[in-house]
Amino acid sequence: MSVRFEWVRRARVFMMDNYHPPFWPDLEFDARRLVEVARRYHANVIRFGSAGKWSVFPNEFWPPHPQLGSRDLVDEVLTEAHAHGMKVITYIPTGHIVPDVNIRVHHPEWLYRPAPGAEPPLHLHHGGGLHSPPCLSTPYHDAYLGFAEQLVTEHEIDGIYTDSGVPYHSHCGKEGSLCYCDYCLEKFRQRFGCPMPYAPDPDTLPDSDREMLEAWSLSVGRLMVDVLIEGARLAGERGIPVLTHGCSMAGWPELRFMKEADGILYEAGGTFLHRLEAASLGESSGLATWQYVGGLTPWSRLQWFGRELVEQAVASFASGGAVNVACGVNMVYGAPSHFHQELADLFSTFETHEALFDELHPTRFAAIPFILPMRIYERLQSHRFRAQPVDVRDRSPDLIMDCPINNPSQQHCIEGGFSLMTANHLPVQLVDQDSLSDPEKLARYPLLYLPNIGHLTEDEAACVTDYVHAGGRLLASYRTSLYGPGPDDLLDDFTLSELLGVERIDCDPQRLEDYHQHLWYAGTFDMYARSVEDGWLARGFSEPIWPVNRFEFVRARPGTDVVANIVFGGREDEPLWPAVTSREAGKGRVVYLAATAEQLHREYQMLMIRDLVGAIVDWLCPEGRPLRLEGPDQLLAIPNEKPGTNVLFLVNHTGERMEGMAQIWPRLDRQFTYVAPVPDVRLRWRIAPPKRLWDVVTGQDVAFTVEGDMLSVDLASVGQYAIMAATS
Repeated sequence: MSVRFEWVRRARVFMMDNYHPPFWPDLEFDARRLVEVARRYHANVIRFGSAGKWSVFPNEFWPPHPQLGSRDLVDEVLTEAHAHGMKVITYIPTGHIVPDVNIRVHHPEWLYRPAPGAEPPLHLHHGGGLHSPPCLSTPYHDAYLGFAEQLVTEHEIDGIYTDSGVPYHSHCGKEGSLCYCDYCLEKFRQRFGCPMPYAPDPDTLPDSDREMLEAWSLSVGRLMVDVLIEGARLAGERGIPVLTHGCSMAGWPELRFMKEADGILYEAGGTFLHRLEAASLGESSGLATWQYVGGLTPWSRLQWFGRELVEQAVASFASGGAVNVACGVNMVYGAPSHFHQELADLFSTFETHEALFDELHPTRFAAIPFILPMRIYERLQSHRFRAQPVDVRDRSPDLIMDCPINNPSQQHCIEGGFSLMTANHLPVQLVDQDSLSDPEKLARYPLLYLPNIGHLTEDEAACVTDYVHAGGRLLASYRTSLYGPGPDDLLDDFTLSELLGVERIDCDPQRLEDYHQHLWYAGTFDMYARSVEDGWLARGFSEPIWPVNRFEFVRARPGTDVVANIVFGGREDEPLWPAVTSREAGKGRVVYLAATAEQLHREYQMLMIRDLVGAIVDWLCPEGRPLRLEGPDQLLAIPNEKPGTNVLFLVNHTGERMEGMAQIWPRLDRQFTYVAPVPDVRLRWRIAPPKRLWDVVTGQDVAFTVEGDMLSVDLASVGQYAIMAATS
């Protein structure tokens, strides 16, 4: 993103949406109090809703709150915030459901209709009774753009955030993507010269009708991004940034809008691991990334959050993102009696050292591509009506002896691979699929990790091969490059066979019955891998035998070393098939894992699997890891850097890496109030000897020694987090 918007990437945001008190049911909002409390928390940006259930400034497009009168709440916030050097980003709901007391009274012509003459579907949303969705084919389209233009031109706002980028908002699905309001019916007739076909199940319509509906659904779905792009250009003409709603890593707005946006918000950070993944994907994609810290709750009049907010905030910030306190309304209501001092202290540190953190980015080491089997990431592609329905899914189970044997999920393997890197205290980022065919992007990372990435295009395979021959290091597992474009297009051999140094084979007939005896529905039973004696893996990994789950039958090509073999339990001296192979290719190195170690780590957090992959990385990267840390897995280390400066964030994560979340909305992290310090932490950091190493939180110098090319530091203990800076 542009350097002039660095403040967006490093923002400390107080979020005030307009769906709940003090904006509903009565208008009780006090801009001065909001800014006073936000300043006490050392926030520097307020994200403020221009509309929620009602608009909050006088306009002719979106009905204002009945109690608004002549007030302009956007101006009130701007006046208070700008007086103290704070910026304001306004939120514009796009395609969002609207309360019936608003839309049905003032603009019934906006309503989406699921069938000719039918009433719209009804929803409940943050209180306020029933809500209904609008249709972008109606005058709502022009009203939205008029509202956005008035907001941008009549207010000195510092940026806009556009929710939500989801076509057919709140009425998604194959039927939901088809609206039968009077406007859609007329526009369809004008385009196709016939009435718009309808059936309760549109899949039962004739082929010609379904083909027309598919074309229509696509064009209507694109209206969402059309208005977002137009709104973004309005903002761009005034030199202010635009952020949009990312939904999830597999639910982007159309990518053509992402090219217009300066940043993206993940509405909920998800689990701790997902928070790290999402922030890293935004960072590697060049976008400012905002993640919720806390969330909108049904109990906004109370401040009831614990230290989980601090963990979320420091993890998002360390991963290159901004901190978006989504429970800002709780903080305002709670102050001063329920003031969250720990969060304020963290923000104070960020504020005091803004110059240190500006232009700082996470260290690049390992890249894991976020690629799904069907490569469908846009909500439009998964939600629109299609003449031939598309089942967006992962790989099917293998059928062995007429029994389904599960295949490890590609997305779960990506999560497990990411978790393996963090457990080894190795810097890791998710990258988008375009990176695999972009030599410049790949070259940024010393290590490329392909955890069961089933399909690679010819261009991607060629680029990965060139990357390795130029000196890159590749770790790949299971069925990486063993599929075609479809989720079940299993190939006869790996697309990367020559680079990996292995060929796919069928199980030996004499061993087939024995193999069948070692299966169960989730994979293998009583099967293991064993290191080859005197091989580099045996020397670097203390466990001679470790468990394997699903694996691929392969044989090594000439010039490839087998450093571990698959074995049956009780017959560990009988090598069966290669489990781990290695080879050098050009200036680079390659390791192939026949089994999905990532799945085992994701599900069980196996320490021996962590250490196995750590030993593999040590062989792949003989120049050494960027960081070594003697401490528990849950002490997360995220190094950052910029010219002349290195900063290391340590986050004492108290839960399991794949912990569960609340099963009611909002799906928040569970609260905690105490974090046990981690004692006696020794770390070695591969950076040039600095003039000064210091604790950013306390300002005190930190003693260090230099051992070869590593900085060695001993810390007596680490509390919930620590931040160290090395400056030259």
